[in-house]
Amino acid sequence: MEVVLKERKSSVLSPSTLKCRNDIPTLNPTAGCAHLCSYCYARGYSNYPGDGTIVLYTNLAEKLENELSRKRKAPAFVYFSPSCDAFQPVKQVLDTTYSLMALLLQKGIGVSFLTKGCIPDRFIALFKSHSKLVQAHIGITTLDRQLQKQIEPYAATPGDRLKNIRALTKIGILPEVRLDPLIPGLTDSNGNIEPLLKILGRSGIKNVGLNYLFLRPIINRNLREDLGNTRAMGKISQAFCDNIDLKLLASKSRVKALNLDFRQKQYEHILLLAKEYGIETYVCGYKNPDIAEDLTCKAIVWEKYFDKNTLQYQLFAS
Repeated sequence: MEVVLKERKSSVLSPSTLKCRNDIPTLNPTAGCAHLCSYCYARGYSNYPGDGTIVLYTNLAEKLENELSRKRKAPAFVYFSPSCDAFQPVKQVLDTTYSLMALLLQKGIGVSFLTKGCIPDRFIALFKSHSKLVQAHIGITTLDRQLQKQIEPYAATPGDRLKNIRALTKIGILPEVRLDPLIPGLTDSNGNIEPLLKILGRSGIKNVGLNYLFLRPIINRNLREDLGNTRAMGKISQAFCDNIDLKLLASKSRVKALNLDFRQKQYEHILLLAKEYGIETYVCGYKNPDIAEDLTCKAIVWEKYFDKNTLQYQLFAS
């Protein structure tokens, strides 16, 4: 992996495009990401440096300090990082991320992150001193190392992500987990999801976010390159035969999404599985605007009730 050092010209803190985080500025330590996940939409961005290259901004801490000093009111939290992972397995990136998070936490500003990387011990020690200022989200969709390696070749192993959860929980930070993206015919089977939910429940996880894969041209290309002409790729292609053209309102972009009825039924099914292990699920409204009227990350809470007419349990969204 080539690391290109570059000074950041634009602001370090950027407004979020997501409605659920519109009051939380975002921060990207790099352009490009070492994880090279097949489903990463950021690999299609105009500033993406290309696979195998990371642009690391060298002057972020200084610029961040200056930007914060000019603000009338400091943000409550800063979100790492919408276009890359803050915990990439690259020393320079980790060093930069640590300096930025330490600066924010020392100023009483919280850090929020979603990661599929391995969180080093020094970060855990830092977070322990500021546990009330840390919001952690761990992305994981399978316990199968071989399957995970196909679609997330350089991200942390499922075992390392479970270690992240245990380490964070031990210092009083209960992370949320994201099953995102669920890939039809690949990671959404009972055989894949139920063992994961079981171990998450045993780890004390209470909340899990759900979202199915949506396709942009770059994602479709990368999946085909990584999976090849396999049965799994055939199942994905078949699932998207009946796709819909979906507009993600926050970014005003269009994507190919799975059939609405399919997504609803699968989300409901996973909800029932998760409840068996004491876990509540929610659906990302931003990524499912045809399901959720309110485009927030906790837009839908599915409730179960007993229908006396059919003598069966039914589900509805509230």
